Amino acid sequence: MGGVGNSWLIFKMLQKNARVRMPAKPIYCVLAVLVFGGIMLPCCVTVGVMSYVMTQALAEVGSRGNGILYEMQILSVFSMVFGMLVVFNMLYFSSDREHLVTFPVQAHHLMTAKFLFAYLMESAMEFPVLLAALIGYFAALAEGASCGAGALLGQVSPVSWVAALCGIFLVPLVPMLYCGMFSVVLMACLKRVRSAQTFYRISGVCMLGFAALFLYSLRGMGQINIENYVEALGSGQDLFLRTMNVIFFPVPWFTAALDEVKAGYLLLYLGMHVALFLLFVLLGKQWYQQGLYTVGALGNAAATRGARRPGRRHSLFVACLLRELRVLLRTRAFAGNCVYVNLIWPAGTFALFYFTSDHGNLASFVGMYRIGKERAELAVMLALLFAAFIATAMNSLSSTAFSREGKQIGLLKYIPVPYMTQLRAKACASAIFTMPALLAMEGIAAYYLGMSLSKIVFYAALMLAAHMIASAVGMLMDSGMPYVTWDDEYSALRGNVSTFFNMAVMMFAAGAVIGLSLLLYEALKWPLPAYSLLVFVVLWGTAVGTVLLTDVRILENMEDLDCG
Repeated sequence: MGGVGNSWLIFKMLQKNARVRMPAKPIYCVLAVLVFGGIMLPCCVTVGVMSYVMTQALAEVGSRGNGILYEMQILSVFSMVFGMLVVFNMLYFSSDREHLVTFPVQAHHLMTAKFLFAYLMESAMEFPVLLAALIGYFAALAEGASCGAGALLGQVSPVSWVAALCGIFLVPLVPMLYCGMFSVVLMACLKRVRSAQTFYRISGVCMLGFAALFLYSLRGMGQINIENYVEALGSGQDLFLRTMNVIFFPVPWFTAALDEVKAGYLLLYLGMHVALFLLFVLLGKQWYQQGLYTVGALGNAAATRGARRPGRRHSLFVACLLRELRVLLRTRAFAGNCVYVNLIWPAGTFALFYFTSDHGNLASFVGMYRIGKERAELAVMLALLFAAFIATAMNSLSSTAFSREGKQIGLLKYIPVPYMTQLRAKACASAIFTMPALLAMEGIAAYYLGMSLSKIVFYAALMLAAHMIASAVGMLMDSGMPYVTWDDEYSALRGNVSTFFNMAVMMFAAGAVIGLSLLLYEALKWPLPAYSLLVFVVLWGTAVGTVLLTDVRILENMEDLDCG
């Protein structure tokens, strides 16, 4: 009980430190509503509707449980891909490590608390999505049974309800436990390595390897359409489903307990989670302390090498820019969540075209674009604009530009460097890590669509304007309420409301741009080249105006920074 109590106390301390602080101003309440209405609600509704439709369709072939199984496995994949670097950094490379190891608790108790904290932070946004999927599933059951929700409560077995409640919180746990066990074993196997970059690279390669396995398992999806997807899922021979059922083997037990109402499967599902968690704790009890010693030696070695490295003279702007780049690349939390996350866009675009461009609806769209159909060209332009808005907001490079400074934010105010120079360096760092990924995404699309060079340049200019708008708004929000009282880097990201607000605002901005563009196109009936020129002028005018207006306000916020 003492160990459990120690882990719980440390967990509560970490959770309190990462709690989102909401400024007491009406505008932030409005933004909070935008976050809920623009991000969480549409996502949950979409997942719920998909679950409802898939369950109804698969019920006709006697495999209604495969629909919810497919969704649970998709969410498990996302938990593991996005949790790999999070758990690894939280266990070994977070900046609060040196403070926490001095506590009078055993190392594996500390490890357990940090893992649970990482699990909660990474999965908090996944819980409502899982709930939505299960609501869609039960709604399909009610429809199939020709009864209302109230009647369904009495008809469905308690085993299914208990399984659903457990699944909401436990589906992401196994992928995160895999990440935790991998981290502990990796540190134990490479304890003689004296380079932190080696650990980062290996963990990154493993994450990319699993992501590649996920994409490879989807290679046949392009052949599935509305006519044959029921057969593909209902037969259970879908490659993705078969692959993930082996990796995340407890999930089929969960869906069996949910759909087949078998208490034995539910007990097996819960028991396997307990067994995997105990295995993780046992590995930590054996090797976690050694891993902390290894990380401590890495820190000392890095400090020694850094002290011997001669410096070079740079201009003030270049010096500020290099500082931003080093902080982002050398801090694992920032690198994973702000830098490497941008790779999703070119990787996703490649997978989309590589697996589906030869057949199905996408093949028809590619054919229409290549023969010059205006609506296809307009769709590509608007899709790239949408990606530029969302990618800039999602990577949080701009919306954490000031929060990343932490308690040393006073340096921005007192170092002998003009505020505008520092601001431009932060904006440039955001562009350096965002635009190449967007251009790579555009290049992949251009290859498969057969874009001309002039269109590639034109679309790139539009994406740059969208990036400038999103970046300026993100930095304006963060400069007005920087979250600097954090002890580890993940708290700087999770405890910063600017990230969520900027994402919500950019989703509405992207939606407004697309909606107004389509309406104007239909109303004006202009030729596409003339209409595209209009969009270009309006978007760039908005971008320049946004940057000029936000610069003034950001500089005022920098002057008013509370450095006490």
